[in-house]
Amino acid sequence: MKIIQVTDVHLGQQGERRFGADLHQRLDQCIAHINAHHADAALCVFTGDLTETGAPRSYADLRAALTTLSVPYRLLPGNHDRRTNLIAAFPDVPVDENGFVQSVHDTGNEVLLFLDCLAEGRIEGELCERRLAWLEARLEQSGGRPAYVFLHHPPVALGLPQLDPLALQQPERLLDLLRGHGNVRHIFFGHVHRDIAGTVAGIPFSAQRGLHARFELALERSSEIVEQAPPSYAVILIDSANACVVVHGCDFIEQWPIYSAETGERITA
Repeated sequence: MKIIQVTDVHLGQQGERRFGADLHQRLDQCIAHINAHHADAALCVFTGDLTETGAPRSYADLRAALTTLSVPYRLLPGNHDRRTNLIAAFPDVPVDENGFVQSVHDTGNEVLLFLDCLAEGRIEGELCERRLAWLEARLEQSGGRPAYVFLHHPPVALGLPQLDPLALQQPERLLDLLRGHGNVRHIFFGHVHRDIAGTVAGIPFSAQRGLHARFELALERSSEIVEQAPPSYAVILIDSANACVVVHGCDFIEQWPIYSAETGERITA
């Protein structure tokens, strides 16, 4: 199964440039690239910060852009989003019984779990008792089949002094739940604007850089520096039968000189 992960779109006003980039144009380029190269994907998951301010106009622009996406998609809120405006713009977005933007994609062989960790008005993420109870019930229903979790905020300290305080609060509550069921194979998230991979509570995780500018890699100090690195989305290949997950980062607007692997000759300028 192929899954596309896009994160941290940060759509603002039309024509606005953030750190030198037009994010509306960037989203259009991302969608066009997915359509051209990964139209066979089962799903495209947008892991939060869909907009910059949660404004209704931004969600309307997002909805218009997504009409061209040839792959089915799921939307998750991040700290820059506003849940009410998101649901109003996308009335078909799945929500749980408490109104959180949480849902399941059940393939029969595995389950993909999409979590809403938005804490309105705060940068940090949260999973309250109701959201955790929903997750526990879905894990019970999975019957031990491989499960894959998507959310916006990292449930793990990443060694980034600027960003770690802004992660999911009380992550051990989530991790204890996932560890207890024993069938969660991978955790996917955004928020940190960097490509990061590792393991927490014995579960592999990966973060995707996304469409917005990248935070500087500063491990010993808090940094306010933002780098306009190439935007990226993830191509996730899941083979549950062989307990295998592969994550490829795709720098979709980068163009590099091409050489023949056989002769070493340059093919393009």
